[in-house]
Amino acid sequence: MRLRWSFLVVVAAGLLVGCSSPTSTESGSSASELAPHRSADYTAAEPTGTTDDQRREVIRTAELDVEVDDVAAATAKVRRRAEAAGGHLEREDSYRTSTTLAVRIPAPELDRALADLAALGRVTSRSQQAEDVTDQLVDTRSRIDSQRASVQRLRELMNRAETVDEVVSIESELTSRESELESLQRREAAMSNQVRLATLTITLEPQPAKSDEDTGFLAGLDQGWRALTGAGAATLTALGAILPFAALLAIPATALVILHRRRKALVSENGGPDHHLHSRPTRRPRERQQSL
Repeated sequence: MRLRWSFLVVVAAGLLVGCSSPTSTESGSSASELAPHRSADYTAAEPTGTTDDQRREVIRTAELDVEVDDVAAATAKVRRRAEAAGGHLEREDSYRTSTTLAVRIPAPELDRALADLAALGRVTSRSQQAEDVTDQLVDTRSRIDSQRASVQRLRELMNRAETVDEVVSIESELTSRESELESLQRREAAMSNQVRLATLTITLEPQPAKSDEDTGFLAGLDQGWRALTGAGAATLTALGAILPFAALLAIPATALVILHRRRKALVSENGGPDHHLHSRPTRRPRERQQSL
């Protein structure tokens, strides 16, 4: 029982201080056995992380828009150019008459590939981006070395385990460390791949059609017809905009017209407004004659 608790204490101390304490017999033996491996790993990683003239790790991307005569033929040329440069086609999207391709090309060949593909037609847009990931890669590789050494120490402790509890405890920690190590390795591999192969996205579009008849009778007739249809469209648009207001004003306007006609009809039935003025002088003499 005392031996098992002593072993668990040693395991905990080894996980916390890296099994590098010279006062522990088991941890000292583990550190001495792992020292050559760790020194070799860090020696290999040191030039990329400590020297001033180290090679910079840069992720390069570029975008290119080109108008071409034949989109299908230009697409085939882009594929062949990527393969000739040692790269490959990563993605291809076609929409109506245009095609967009994403190709991976070795970073040193990117500038030359851009010049070759720009010659396919008329370049309408061109851009390049660069991201320095040297520090990120150095940090990730250093963490990989440390995690690999930690995993190795746990495996050695696993070989010395004497009870089931010790095996279960060490195995659980070992699984966690191995999972983290694999995650770091995948991250480092992805970044290294992006540094090694630049990404070029090229969009191919057909060139706009050119008119064969710029002058002459047919050209004038075509321009006149376009002007006429344009004026007609503008007129219809204005009419459509005015129509709702005209419909709204038509109701009171109609009522006013009807009222005006009724008043005119009443005036005409009564003989006009001067009917009584003209009839009075004719009636007065007759009344005087009768009285006489």
